[in-house]
Amino acid sequence: MVDAPLLEAVRTGGLEDVRRQIAATSDLDARGHAYGYTALELALALGRVDVARLLLDAGADPNAPSPNDTDALTVAIEEFAEAAHPLIDLLLDHGARPTDAALWAAAQAGDLWAVDRLLAALSAESASSRDLEALEGALLAAAVRRGDAALFERVRARSDEMSANSLQWAFEAAADSGQSGMWGRLRQLGEPDLPRALQSAALAFLRNGTPAQYDLLRRITREAGPDAASRLFAFAVTCGLDVSDRTEALLTLARECRGDLEARDASGMTALLMAADRHHIQHMRRLIALGADRHVRDLAGRGLSAHVERWPQSVRLAEARAYLAELGVPTERPAASQHAVPRDPTGLAVLLGLAIGVGVLAVVLLLHGLGLL
Repeated sequence: MVDAPLLEAVRTGGLEDVRRQIAATSDLDARGHAYGYTALELALALGRVDVARLLLDAGADPNAPSPNDTDALTVAIEEFAEAAHPLIDLLLDHGARPTDAALWAAAQAGDLWAVDRLLAALSAESASSRDLEALEGALLAAAVRRGDAALFERVRARSDEMSANSLQWAFEAAADSGQSGMWGRLRQLGEPDLPRALQSAALAFLRNGTPAQYDLLRRITREAGPDAASRLFAFAVTCGLDVSDRTEALLTLARECRGDLEARDASGMTALLMAADRHHIQHMRRLIALGADRHVRDLAGRGLSAHVERWPQSVRLAEARAYLAELGVPTERPAASQHAVPRDPTGLAVLLGLAIGVGVLAVVLLLHGLGLL
């Protein structure tokens, strides 16, 4: 999509092209339709510092309002992380006001210098009104995810005691990235919510499958105990159509840590019922081979067939039906959709009343026609 001449010059032109378009443009802060950036933000995104300086000197507003919280500081930080320090100084020197989005981007990048520089640029009242605890938590999580022990200790030294939320965030960052050393450091500071950390570790392993992620997943599962280990069966089922090396590793780990194959989630579903409901036939075969009860029923008394029949449009319906027939599982009526709209008893009563009224009126008219009234 071709944008305004100034934006096109920023994108592909030289400095003289940009100068000519600045002179010919009445609104330096107009947002382009291709990316939604101003010319200044586009220059920053492209790393064209000389163009950004030229625009600022010409009067471009680093605080130009945006419908989606874009601002020049945030663009610079998100695009260049710690390499954005000169850009941050340049923008602040030209009147940029640090936004929550910019602070958050710096914290998530683990850029302690940028966070402090942005906070220092705010008034004392404005700085104190920011969610400093969340910023510290994001910085700590970034240090953990990167395995940056020096940054970890610098963030830790900034407060006497880390909040429970910040610690949990860091525990989940360690679980997600497979940082066993950081998990050990965090364990010296407090106790994690182990089921939440286990979920982060399991999903990360299913997504990437690195040995480091598996090692920490195994450690967390052992710490969490059998009840938490039971959840691994459900994770293995819900995160892919077919059994893979990663899901097989999850199933093996769940059994190793004495997970219950018949454990139910909050809605009363076992892993096998979840597999049937999703037409994940390979998972059904594997779970039954491990000993899952093929006659299991949910809390409403519905078995595997009822959940298989719930999705008549599925391309795997015939295969799922054939497998249940192979197992000798009887056919049942489809389970009701979880999003079914309940009947309105008031509406039914009104309809019944109308029907009775019409019937009475018909009888009266008949009797009147026969001369009996």
